[in-house]
Amino acid sequence: MKTSEEQVKKANKEFYDIVGSSYEKLDGRRTEPLYAYVEEQLKEVSTQGDSESILDLGCGNGFVSQVAAHLFKQRYAIDISYLILRGIEDPQLKKIAADSDFIPIQDNQIDVVGAFAFLHHCHSFERVCGEVYRILKAGGIFYSDHDMDISFYSRFKIMMKIYRKVHNAKKRYLESFETISENLYDCSEFHQNGIQSDLICSLLKKIGFSEVSISFHWFGLSSFSDRMFGKKKYPRGWAPLTRIVALK
Repeated sequence: MKTSEEQVKKANKEFYDIVGSSYEKLDGRRTEPLYAYVEEQLKEVSTQGDSESILDLGCGNGFVSQVAAHLFKQRYAIDISYLILRGIEDPQLKKIAADSDFIPIQDNQIDVVGAFAFLHHCHSFERVCGEVYRILKAGGIFYSDHDMDISFYSRFKIMMKIYRKVHNAKKRYLESFETISENLYDCSEFHQNGIQSDLICSLLKKIGFSEVSISFHWFGLSSFSDRMFGKKKYPRGWAPLTRIVALK
């Protein structure tokens, strides 16, 4: 039986309501080098236009919002889970508990929308990409990073299965919270085997973004991969992580 869009949204809300403030500790990948990397990316996109405001899309514990604190005067963070938002202690951050397919922000209001490891949680992308386009000002930028591309998973499927058996994130969550089931985890990680980044880029262009660039890298997975591969860009299928930058 196919998993519906509503089931995916419900699973994400339930999963992150349960995990709450424990998410960053259990995930264990928000390191100082990764913080510096995202800061570097946000600085780069902010220099391409105005840098007054940013929306952290599918913010979780507010990683992008935290990185952006000294780069943007106005910061907004949206997540479907009210309870994970409640755990963010940042009085200057405007927190929004809402579905990212229906962002409660007026048209042409935001300079940058940042999405970190967000797209693989979505069932489909048409509505959220349309909402991002709607709320961005002319010249605004959509920056997405750290979702695995499906072509990498297809090429290295056996290695990915071994990696996941060794670094078993699902097991950590199941052992930490008895109310989290395998089905709930898998449903919240709907595209855990990779997003179709080429189709997402085509969609962004179709919606109206004037420029869309995509690159693939390894940075931020572990200290070992950081040393091995650095921040270099690789052809599609030869690096797991997708970076998309789209200009309105």
